[in-house]
Amino acid sequence: MFHLFYLTRLKTVIQLTKHKLNEYIYYYLVLLLASTTIYNEWLVYSLYASKWPTLYCGNEKFCKTILLVADPQILGEERANVIARWDSDRYLFNTYGRALQHVNPDNVIFMGDLIDEGSLADQKTFERYLHRFSKTFFLKNTIPLASKNVIFIPGDNDIGGDEEIVIREKVDRFNLYFGSPGVIENEKIEFIMVNQLIDSMPTNNNPTNRTNTIKIMFSHIPLTTRWTKFTDKVVNEFNSEFIFSAHDHSSFNFISDIKKRKQTYIQRLGHNSFDEMSKAQWRFGQQSPNSVSEIIVPTCSYRMGSNNIGYGVLTIDTFRHSVTYTILWLPSRFASLYAYLYVLMLCIILYFLHFITRNSKTIIYRVM
Repeated sequence: MFHLFYLTRLKTVIQLTKHKLNEYIYYYLVLLLASTTIYNEWLVYSLYASKWPTLYCGNEKFCKTILLVADPQILGEERANVIARWDSDRYLFNTYGRALQHVNPDNVIFMGDLIDEGSLADQKTFERYLHRFSKTFFLKNTIPLASKNVIFIPGDNDIGGDEEIVIREKVDRFNLYFGSPGVIENEKIEFIMVNQLIDSMPTNNNPTNRTNTIKIMFSHIPLTTRWTKFTDKVVNEFNSEFIFSAHDHSSFNFISDIKKRKQTYIQRLGHNSFDEMSKAQWRFGQQSPNSVSEIIVPTCSYRMGSNNIGYGVLTIDTFRHSVTYTILWLPSRFASLYAYLYVLMLCIILYFLHFITRNSKTIIYRVM
């Protein structure tokens, strides 16, 4: 009798559930799809942004904040379909907008590989890519895109150099549309832009020592991971304390001995969990005379095959002669796309169950 009672109750619950499912199936499906879309397209970005580290630099008179955008690589028309291009652009638009709002930077530096197929594109295609790029990153429509506060460095995907020969026309085209910065001086800070792809570096018009000026070098290709003659030349010429580079789609800090031309310390700059994102901040004081620290900034594109993607933030305190490096980690877009797939499969299963049970008679059992 006891077992019969619970079996009857269980059957009643199943029948009621089936009845409610059939009655409100369309509401359930719409609610499930809508909630998944809202989370994947809006909430997840805001959730991650709420976990980004707070930027602090003391007296604002002595501080400069730089947003670093590495390897955005907006997709090209040859290797990616229109849906993939649209989704990648939208991801960059959503994440960059929130990073810009969070940081409110004095400068933004795009560190190369701006366009995935930039070096392969003809003139008309390149101009279409340029239009997409400016829309994605809230840039002006006038040429060049560079301004006093926005700086661009060429990468191998922009001018060649990885799987193809760098030719002068591609370099000139990049400089025409994106500008050609060399050395940017701002009070006690000096930014030096170098290009290892063509062994190009600016003229050193300010050969001061490290005590007076914080010298920071920017390069698309890492310089100290494989010490070359070009590395030797630029490091000794400018005597920079810090180098920021991209290209590798990774996140590391390499400290090297300039005289010995080798690395003395390697530090992985990453995060292991969502809760640790707020700790993604590292402070560096003045380097020793014979040392240089190179920090590789992670890619901000989810299409580059890296699990750790984000934007870099450089906070420079000239009063304390220190640099704080922060990473704004980004959500996995592939996780969201898989969520869409799973929810779609669930909706199909629910609708199929509704289809095969909608005409069945519902019997409600009442147990006294």
